[in-house]
Amino acid sequence: MKHKILSIRTRFARDIVAEVFFPEKQTGRVAILAIGAPTMPSKKERLQFLAKQGYVVVSPRYRGTWESDGFFLEHSPADDIRDVVLELEKKKRVLDIATGETFSIKVYTVHLFGGSFGGPAVLLNTDLPIVKKVIAVSPVIDWQVLGEDEPFDEFVQYSCLGYGGAYRVKHTSDWQKLVKTDFYNPVAHARKIDGKKVFIIHAKDDTNVPCDPVTPFAIATGTSYYLKPHGGHRIKLEHKFLWKKVEAFLKKK
Repeated sequence: MKHKILSIRTRFARDIVAEVFFPEKQTGRVAILAIGAPTMPSKKERLQFLAKQGYVVVSPRYRGTWESDGFFLEHSPADDIRDVVLELEKKKRVLDIATGETFSIKVYTVHLFGGSFGGPAVLLNTDLPIVKKVIAVSPVIDWQVLGEDEPFDEFVQYSCLGYGGAYRVKHTSDWQKLVKTDFYNPVAHARKIDGKKVFIIHAKDDTNVPCDPVTPFAIATGTSYYLKPHGGHRIKLEHKFLWKKVEAFLKKK
């Protein structure tokens, strides 16, 4: 009989709404997903996949996006992920908004998974002791280097017009923080990133977020990485070949 994965909806740090998926049996491993933007927030296929690997999986919505309160980019999205990690580590339980039931979570190790826009959110949290491994898929490493298929101005326009109230900034100028400041730019924080915890997967033919910064960044930080010959910007972590590489890295001491 197939195990039905339990999923609930909860809040962290008052503002942040998140989905939580539970495995059949908790192992003490927690996976936190930092998703790309703009995109639909529910990644059920990936959440279910990681839950089947024994993770309690948490998928937060950044402040000011989708169901979460606050304003997008008022603070670094990396801080939103950090707040989730720290609250989980401290409380080790979550409240199901729908039923009012409290669920305990074993939190021995936390693994961060971030894709595209969510790449900086995980790369900028390697300093947390509870975070043991970080997997970044097609991450933005340098906001000055964006691809021909997604120039920055078009990315902002598409986010505003195509997703409307799903990404709510307090000031229109807050978008410019991404390219004009270092508050969410991994390349500007390379010295603080613990590369031993990090594994980057990126496709060489990605025309949305080019892979060019990956190699110099990896050399500077001591990060492990794999450059996939093909795949564009939509790499599936669940693919057997890739997951084998990820799993090998996760098991490294």
